[in-house]
Amino acid sequence: MDFSVDLLNKMEKEMTSDIQKVLRTLNVFSVSEVTESVLIAKLHKNPMAKIVISLLNLVEQNIELCKCAAGKIDEMKSEKIAEQKQLIHMQQGQINSVHETVKTEMKSWTDVVKKNSNQRQGKQITENTIKHAVRSVNEEERKSKNVMIYGCEEKDNEADFEVRKAVKDIFDATHMFPFVNVCDLYRIGKKEPGKSRPIKAILESASDVANVLFHARNLKEREKFKHVYLGPDRTKQDQLAHNGLVKEMKLMIEKDSSKHYYIRNKKIWTVDKDLSARPPSS
Repeated sequence: MDFSVDLLNKMEKEMTSDIQKVLRTLNVFSVSEVTESVLIAKLHKNPMAKIVISLLNLVEQNIELCKCAAGKIDEMKSEKIAEQKQLIHMQQGQINSVHETVKTEMKSWTDVVKKNSNQRQGKQITENTIKHAVRSVNEEERKSKNVMIYGCEEKDNEADFEVRKAVKDIFDATHMFPFVNVCDLYRIGKKEPGKSRPIKAILESASDVANVLFHARNLKEREKFKHVYLGPDRTKQDQLAHNGLVKEMKLMIEKDSSKHYYIRNKKIWTVDKDLSARPPSS
């Protein structure tokens, strides 16, 4: 027996129906009124036999249904654990990326002054480099909490609540768990006739963004959202680098279309098309 909500509802109706038959036969209104004396006084052998056989059949079916439900729950738990592991792996990759940026670009002001005490011009250049690194890290941290939504149709004279409703529908369609809280959202760019501007959604944390992007692949299952794309809010430098990877990947596809190509962690990856489904790009 395969478990499903429909089977569960059907079982509930059948059990309720049989209970009602017993109550009508005993001429009582609720199960609490059924006692041993009532059964002996009002239930004869033939009706009792039929009722017992019917209830036994239902109990047997219910046991099988419970077994199937338990198996389905275990299967769902295993899938959820696998998803959480992959999500944690993605989050760790983002954390490592930020740590490497800080480790490479950031130096203490004391070290800078010591090294360049006799090189005024060199000191100025180094300070500017550090200031630029600080700004870059701050910008990366701010953008790490944003999700960009492309391909969401923009209506004429669109109200804010309509944008929020559209984003909620998109996030619902990803089947993400746990669900994330959207702090703010708005369309960006200059409005042009016949074009839909992207939406920037600001979440509470970078881990929430990773959760959304991890489940974004589920949008392909819905016809309504098959042209909607979710992506990170990249810095200008990252956007240029990503565009370069996209161009490089297109050339690779032209040369060999027998493989599946995708971008993740700022690298181009390739797998055979007959292998497992493609993981989410970033």
